[in-house]
Amino acid sequence: MTSQLQARIRFVDIEDEAGRTTNSLICSLATRLVILHYTSGVSVVGSLVAGLAAAGREVSRTAEGSKLRRAILASRAADNGDAIWAALRIGDIAAGLPPTPVLDHVRNDLALLLADDLGEALASPPLPPHLRSRAAGDALVEPTFLDCLLGLWVHARDITRAVEAIAALVQTPTSDFEMGPAADPASGNRLLR
Repeated sequence: MTSQLQARIRFVDIEDEAGRTTNSLICSLATRLVILHYTSGVSVVGSLVAGLAAAGREVSRTAEGSKLRRAILASRAADNGDAIWAALRIGDIAAGLPPTPVLDHVRNDLALLLADDLGEALASPPLPPHLRSRAAGDALVEPTFLDCLLGLWVHARDITRAVEAIAALVQTPTSDFEMGPAADPASGNRLLR
C-alpha cells in the first residue's frame, strides 16, 4: 500500500483473533460464495437484514448515527417504515438468524483490491477458515426497520469512503461539483425524474 492510502485507511485486527492476511480474506470471500449454493434465499436475505440492523444499532451509539436516528424518528418515514416492516413481516424473516457482519465483509473485500500479494493468494487454493457467526452467549436481537435503515446508511457510507480513497490514489484533487453543459429549457429535461 502507498503511504497516501495508509493515512486514509487503517486496518485493525481484533485482539486474541487471527490477524487478516490476503489468503484469509480470499478464503472468507470464497467461503461466502460457496455457502450461497447451500443456503436458502430467505436465510441469506434474513441474515443480511439482521446484519444491517445490527450495524444500524451499533452506529446509533455514535453522535452522528444518534443524530440521524432522532431525525428519522421525528419524520413520517419512521412510522411508514415500521408499518411496512410489520405488514410484510420483514423482522420475522430475519428473526433468529445470525446477523451477517456486513461492514466487516465489505471492508475486507475492498481491502483485497489493495493487496500487493493478491496474485500469490489467488494462485493457491483457498481453504475455508474457521467461521464464527457470533460470540458464544450473544443474545439474538430482533431487527427493526430503523436499525436496518441506519445499517444501510453506514454500509453505503463505508463503501463510498473506501471507493473514494481507492480513487484518490491516482486522482488529483478536484472540486466536489463539476459543471456540465447548460440544460436547454425547451428540451423539457428536469433534474429529477
